[in-house]
Amino acid sequence: MKKLALTFVVFAFLYAGCSEARQGQGAGNSDNTSDVVEDVQNNNGPDVVPWTVEDPEPDPECIDCAMYFCPPLDAIWRKEICMNICDDPPTLYSESECIQYMECDPTQYLIDEVECVTGEGYPGTQEKVCNKGLIQYTDCTTACEEELCNYEDDDCDGEIDEGQLNACDECGVIPAEQCNGLDDDCNGDTDEDLIQPCSTACGAGYEMCYEGNWISCTAPPELDEVCDGLDNDCDGQIDEGLECVCTIQDIGVLFPCQDDPLICGQGYKTCQCLDPDCVDLIMTECYALCYWVPSGDPNSVCDPLIGMELAQEKCNNFDDNCNQEIDEDLNAPCYTGPEGTIMVGICVPGEMTCDAGTWGSYNENESFIPYYCKDEIVPQEEICNGLDDDCDGIADWGEEMKDTDVLFIVDWSGSMGDEMSAVMIALNQFAQNFSDENVIKWAFMRGPVAVLPSTYNERLELVQDLIGFSDYLTSLAGMDTSSQSMSTAHEMLLDAIYISVHNITATLPQPMSNFQWSGAGGTSGIGTSVIESEPPLQNFDISWRPAADRIIIVFSDELPQSYLTPSLGVEEVKTAVSGTPQLKLFTFSRTSGSSQWEDIAAAGNGAWYKLTNNPTEMYASLMEILDEICKGAADEDS
Repeated sequence: MKKLALTFVVFAFLYAGCSEARQGQGAGNSDNTSDVVEDVQNNNGPDVVPWTVEDPEPDPECIDCAMYFCPPLDAIWRKEICMNICDDPPTLYSESECIQYMECDPTQYLIDEVECVTGEGYPGTQEKVCNKGLIQYTDCTTACEEELCNYEDDDCDGEIDEGQLNACDECGVIPAEQCNGLDDDCNGDTDEDLIQPCSTACGAGYEMCYEGNWISCTAPPELDEVCDGLDNDCDGQIDEGLECVCTIQDIGVLFPCQDDPLICGQGYKTCQCLDPDCVDLIMTECYALCYWVPSGDPNSVCDPLIGMELAQEKCNNFDDNCNQEIDEDLNAPCYTGPEGTIMVGICVPGEMTCDAGTWGSYNENESFIPYYCKDEIVPQEEICNGLDDDCDGIADWGEEMKDTDVLFIVDWSGSMGDEMSAVMIALNQFAQNFSDENVIKWAFMRGPVAVLPSTYNERLELVQDLIGFSDYLTSLAGMDTSSQSMSTAHEMLLDAIYISVHNITATLPQPMSNFQWSGAGGTSGIGTSVIESEPPLQNFDISWRPAADRIIIVFSDELPQSYLTPSLGVEEVKTAVSGTPQLKLFTFSRTSGSSQWEDIAAAGNGAWYKLTNNPTEMYASLMEILDEICKGAADEDS
């Protein structure tokens, strides 16, 4: 009887545990359930007999199944245990593997705080939570916002004020140029196009800025007063302080004049008595000669207001030649630069025209500016271009520019969209200053370029080998610059540098015969779309001149990359350029990740510059490169 009672208790307890688990109350009896599960699993119950496959298949109505939480009973995993209750004692019929019941523990709401990206693309954080056994995420929140010009990294991309700074690399409006010897508006020129009104007591004019100083005021000068019946010093008084009043001896003496009421030509005036005793004398008004000296011909008609026609029209707001036009067709050379610089170097005079008695010129708005000397060229800041820019009689600081080969390597990928326009404008401006067909030769390489009509194949392309300036510009003008040609992503500029020097370096780590493009031979993996270059890799040679200096200028917004097989590393390229004679290599890249480009430039005896979308800033950097090269050559010779 004791054994039968014990068997009944165990069976009743086990069945009750199954029922509670089925009803979702297993957690409240976890300890008892665990014991039962272990007893069933380990066959520790003295009267529970496990069912075996040799036993006959039990009646389905005898099988009672229930779900039990798996150890450690964390309400996440559970298994199904089925008992044959028709056996006495009940036997274990089947037991499943533990299966996931819930994704997480519902008693722990906050699981973790994780990184995320907002719909606007900003980095942020969100909570990973357990909601009724399901893992869910809260909204992605961030303190990042659209970049503003405030010297802070608003959009959290590691760069500050990118795309917001003006040409002076500052926030706000570009400062206006001032006459101070500085480049206030950061366009690469100093005190350019600065004129301001100036005046004397005799009239108005303008003056220009040169090296921080206002010079060459073109206003009429105040002359010393002379006895000529005119206000020479423009103080409102005529012949003041001079013993030049009419005397008895001056009566009847004719003095030339072109004053009112004379209409044109040259007239005369004289001294005249105001009283019979000639105590008071006065200078008469200006009249024609016939008014003072009649011709004696009774048929002649004298018009006292029409003077003698003069052969040469003067700039005096007067009709000198009596053709009913005033100051017509009067032009004169002018120059406002420092004394001794006219016709030296680039300095040449300009031209002024006369308007209403005043010399000056018309600007682009057809407004007349008094004393403006149009088209003159005055001294400029000296640059390395084979010209005497500052008009001191010495071109390029006394250094004759050497034969130089210049190769531009430009990242043509879609990510360069913002900077590409600035780069191309700056390159054209730069080349315009150095158009010597014999001394400088130009070449242009770009990549990756989409091989149209498909945009799936990309390649490195030598647009133009070294050539003279005019042919170089013609070649660039015919280049495909469409957005489709830039629909690319495999920036093989590390390869481009290696290829460009392979035929002149003394330290080439691997011969070109070892390489092929990663997609040219059907090679799998990254870069399979990089196909054979133009020209083909094994014939890709730059025509460097043997004795010329070499300049390579690289533009890219990405880190150095290789798509050759085998792949090139930065160290191999540094080795190749360091062994290239007479080479200076310059790199332009974004600030982020620029160290590798800096290392490559240093290995090539050059320097790194910041890549921007400002054409003026890019042009100034290019001019700095040429100045450094020119001055460096002068230092070597000295």
